[in-house]
Order: sequence, then structure tokens, then C-alpha cells
Amino acid sequence: MNNVIAYLLNYAFQHEFDYIIMNDAPSIWPSVACPQRNLMFINLNWENKTEIPFQLAHEIGHMLEGNTCYMYNDFYRIKIQSENQADLHAIDLLRQYCLDNDISFESSIIFAQQFGIPSHLYEIVQYRWYA
Repeated sequence: MNNVIAYLLNYAFQHEFDYIIMNDAPSIWPSVACPQRNLMFINLNWENKTEIPFQLAHEIGHMLEGNTCYMYNDFYRIKIQSENQADLHAIDLLRQYCLDNDISFESSIIFAQQFGIPSHLYEIVQYRWYA
């Protein structure tokens, strides 16, 4: 898991995204991106360590899209669209990591499970797997 985290942090660095690693944050605090400040807060102490690569890639997705964290935004439709775009970027970034490192999986579901991609995204993962 450390290799994929290093890969993603290097990707963020190459795109000039600033980040703060929170090793001692409470395990229930999610990572968050604030593109307006060009800053991500990454909680490496998240309670489910398997989910950290997807969360990090998801926050990078928000940075790439330039959309804000909508925690305090009442525009639900915009929030959903923003989250969906970040999810797509995250899946693609993790897939690129595998391609760049000659890592293969027997199925898209095993890939998703390996990187902590939520089960509600499995259909999207499968579609992008074969695209």
C-alpha cells in the first residue's frame, strides 16, 4: 500500500498540488481537498487502511476538477456531480498506477477491493476496466 500512496503523492506533487499528511488525526476524519487553496488534507490514520489509496486518489480528482469540498454547500446536485467526477478520476489514477507498475488483477472487483474502492462503484470500475 505504501507504493501506491507514494505514487499518488508524487502525482499530486507533479501537478503542484499541496498537501498535508495527517498521521495523527482521529481515524474517523476523512481526507479532504480544497482546490481554492491548492491544498489537500490526507488522513493516513483512516480507520480502514485499505480505503486510503482510493480516498487519496479521490481527493486528487477534486483537485484536478478544481471543484470545492461541498461540505457546507446546499446545492446537492452539484455535490453529487463533483463527487462522481472525483470518483472517476480516482478509479483512472489507480488503474494508471497498475499499468505503470505492471500490476494485474484477475478481475475488476479484485482491483476495486485491493484499493478500497467502495462497492457502490463496482459497476463503474467494471465498465472502465474494459474500456
